[in-house]
Amino acid sequence: MVESVSEFGERLRSWLEDNLGPGVEATGWSAEDRRRTTQAMFDAGFIGTTWPVEYGGRGLSSEYQTEYNNAVGARKALLANDQVTVGICAPTVFDCGTEAQRQTYLQRMLRGDDSWTQLLSEPGAGSDLAGVTTRAVLDGDEWVVNGQKVWTSAAVGATYGLALVRTDSDLPKYAGISTLIIPMDSPGVDVRPLKQMSGDSDFNEVFLDNVRVPKDNLLGELNDGWAVLGKMLTHERIALSAGTISSSMVSDEFDALLALAQARGVVNRPDVRHVLSEIYMQQKLLDFTGIRMRRALDAKAPMGPVGSIGKIGAAKLARLTGEANILIGGESTVAWRETDSLSPKHARALLRFPIVGIAGGTTEIQKNVVAERVLGLPRERRADRDTPFRDIPKNR
Repeated sequence: MVESVSEFGERLRSWLEDNLGPGVEATGWSAEDRRRTTQAMFDAGFIGTTWPVEYGGRGLSSEYQTEYNNAVGARKALLANDQVTVGICAPTVFDCGTEAQRQTYLQRMLRGDDSWTQLLSEPGAGSDLAGVTTRAVLDGDEWVVNGQKVWTSAAVGATYGLALVRTDSDLPKYAGISTLIIPMDSPGVDVRPLKQMSGDSDFNEVFLDNVRVPKDNLLGELNDGWAVLGKMLTHERIALSAGTISSSMVSDEFDALLALAQARGVVNRPDVRHVLSEIYMQQKLLDFTGIRMRRALDAKAPMGPVGSIGKIGAAKLARLTGEANILIGGESTVAWRETDSLSPKHARALLRFPIVGIAGGTTEIQKNVVAERVLGLPRERRADRDTPFRDIPKNR
């Protein structure tokens, strides 16, 4: 007999309390610590709630996933990074992979045995991913891959990467690309972290020098990588806006800002009350949008541009909370004493919020998607759409 949503939530909260305690501070937790915790949660039956049973999941409805998100909340920082692996790459493999690929990869992704990254953007192909120049040439039973990727999330320590590569330069730019599964420990793969203004290194550049990949690692059809990318970006926008952002995580941020405002004695200031109310409303809208997305997935309904709508909301919320940290924290969050451990946290929130508006396609791109697919506005004319890729002028 399947346990009810409330029984599932009660069992999960009890497990979290017994195994992770009440704290959410992730400082000192290594990638291996997070991996072991994720494996233990999977073995206890808490991860992969909505995934098909044959691929390691429990085959439950989206209500269970919502309950999971609410229960885990900010403790997600103590788990393996499933935003890229489980939120984006796994559903892409499920949608586009062969049965052999699904059986090989999916359960290991859910359990945290393997971590994945996306090898998409390049120095000359960011917002226009159809302009990728990383080449893959078939040599017998292997692909030989050469090129460079940049702004790659979760690349350090990743087991596999989903790479968008150029496989036929005689075809138009959107038709001559494919998607390969690249083992990240392959000879010729060089991952170099990029330092951000916050001091973190969430992103990387990845160099691919004569990397040899088995022929069977092609995901989807040859030269149909644009279709695979479309599915991947849909999953990415859902993951960034709803799939891996729970109401509890956002509520914790609101509660923390409210507590900070009370501690600084500014909670009754009109500008502070205004920004707190904006954050509260935006988080609720985002939460409801996330529930709508998960229920649409349950019903196998076409997702359309709903992921873009959610991601626009997530970017707005990130900006609001980032700026509120400084507004409420005051001058001590701009310059602080070495003994002040609280103020740097709020300054870091300001420096990190642009990530949400850039990763997975900028807010401007998402607005274009909504304009074209929801409002029915005319698409911008692409002069190079039907031109063979090798004939398109490129920066040297």
